[in-house]
Amino acid sequence: MDPTAPDGVPQTVPSTGLGLPQIRSTTAPTPSPVPSIDDLVARPPESPPPVGPDGPTAPVSFPPGVVAKLGTYVYLLVDPRTGRPFYVGTGRGNRCLRHVDAARSLPPDVGGRSKYPRLDRIREAESGGRHVRVEILRHGLTPAEAELVQVSVVDALGLGHETTLGAQRGPAVDVAAGLAKRARIKRDHPVVLLRAGPHGTPVPYDSVRHGWRIGRRWVDTASPRSPRWVLVVVGDLVEAAYRIDHWEPTPADTGTGVGGSSFVGVPDPELGARYVGRNVGPYLGSGASSAVTYVWCGPHWVNAAT
Repeated sequence: MDPTAPDGVPQTVPSTGLGLPQIRSTTAPTPSPVPSIDDLVARPPESPPPVGPDGPTAPVSFPPGVVAKLGTYVYLLVDPRTGRPFYVGTGRGNRCLRHVDAARSLPPDVGGRSKYPRLDRIREAESGGRHVRVEILRHGLTPAEAELVQVSVVDALGLGHETTLGAQRGPAVDVAAGLAKRARIKRDHPVVLLRAGPHGTPVPYDSVRHGWRIGRRWVDTASPRSPRWVLVVVGDLVEAAYRIDHWEPTPADTGTGVGGSSFVGVPDPELGARYVGRNVGPYLGSGASSAVTYVWCGPHWVNAAT
């Protein structure tokens, strides 16, 4: 006799291969775990999207011929209230359609708001009866091309959501500093790094030499422990190199308002060729960098900031 489900609907029972039906357990099935967001966007749609004042904004699924022509693509989820994208993704097949389908079919309280923030955003955007738009930004790409387009658009729009490649957007001077070669200051080059300001700060000699808080032990150029050169640093990059002749009190008429010491020196072409344009960030340390950092000065003063 065919087994019957609890609700009385006959079930199809597979054969064991010996002409006898398998005996299926009547115990209650174990509840399925809450699916991950990837499971949600990968499953087939259960029903067409509701039709509101804007009409359905995307098909339930693409025809097979369209899927083959789309290949790998980059897509946008667009908030109907603002007309601005709030998510940029990559995918193949019907992946771009699954976010909206999952948001409409999954109960809002499953997993809590923090587990599926993208679905919460879709529900919030559609709460007024308008539909989130799904737009194809670029198709027919290789997976690597799609990742590059995705991260570029995320950076350009300032969306900030996680991507495989990671963000690279930033001021040109900061990006250049990050790509610059690291300086390796030689042990026989006892220098003081004077940080003049952020990237783009002008550093003419007549102004940059004034107003530095240099400890007394370091202004005696006759001492073998004192710095012999100044490397003027802007941001993390060395902008100029000077051989120190001597230090003097900062004149009151310089307008610095901080007193301190002023170095007197001349440009050093040899050190300039070695260090100018190089990144000294590792010597400056993490967090808020000191304006004055000594490197290879004194018997034990390596990368010691005042």
